[in-house]
Amino acid sequence: MSDTIAWKPVGALGFCGVDCSACPDLSEGKCPGCRKSVWPEGDACMPVACCGEKGIACCGQCPRFPCPDMAAFYEESEGHRAAYARMTALKNQSIVKEDRI
Repeated sequence: MSDTIAWKPVGALGFCGVDCSACPDLSEGKCPGCRKSVWPEGDACMPVACCGEKGIACCGQCPRFPCPDMAAFYEESEGHRAAYARMTALKNQSIVKEDRI
């Protein structure tokens, strides 16, 4: 594992790879936290819906990652760029051990 990547239990990360405990969108109520919320039919955020359809734990497990649908999201903030780095490392190193990504 890389020394620069903060690995967390799956439940502490969003499907997108964002560390929910450090996410201002969660603390400001803009995001309900995808691992702890039930999303109304047709209203789930894109990574929640996509990962759910594919039966994967996060974007980094997707064969299409990085996909163009998430490109703008991963550039929005430092936390999103860190999520991208985490998901890229996961994809490149196939890191999925027990309940940690």
